Amino acid sequence: MREGVNSPGTKSFPASGLLHPGVLVAVVLLVLNDHVFKARWPSWWTGKLSDVAGLAMFPLLLQALWEQASWRRSRDFRPSFAVLVGAVVLTGLCFAATKLSTDAGNAWRWALGGLQWPFFALRAWLAGVRIPPVRATQHTVDVTDLLTLPALFIPLWLGWRRAREASSPPP
Repeated sequence: MREGVNSPGTKSFPASGLLHPGVLVAVVLLVLNDHVFKARWPSWWTGKLSDVAGLAMFPLLLQALWEQASWRRSRDFRPSFAVLVGAVVLTGLCFAATKLSTDAGNAWRWALGGLQWPFFALRAWLAGVRIPPVRATQHTVDVTDLLTLPALFIPLWLGWRRAREASSPPP
């Protein structure tokens, strides 16, 4: 196996799972799809592409946040597959809820709008215009989005490899 991010010969560190090329591709694809592809080529496929990319990277983001928080308490670090499994389950349940329930979808719209607001506020402040209020994002409750749930196997596979490689002795 070649040397690289999270491969034998490299040491895992807190949040290093986010540096895997597959995760980086998922993040770039998510951003491009949401800000370019959906506007130019709106279709059923662009909606599903965002879901797949988000499901592929979000559990690893949750794991990275956990690793950063727990690493600060203990300097002995080893990636936890159990934490990742929990993040995958939580992601899948929340994703399913937002696709099946209007109330959960509305909660997601406002939560994501709140997370995006600092960037809109900074842009307005730098432009010297009035800072906008927090706004809900667009969200569609769509049961067919549940077809993308198998994308959760991507972070499971990546996390399993990372945990296995971190527990094996160096060559």
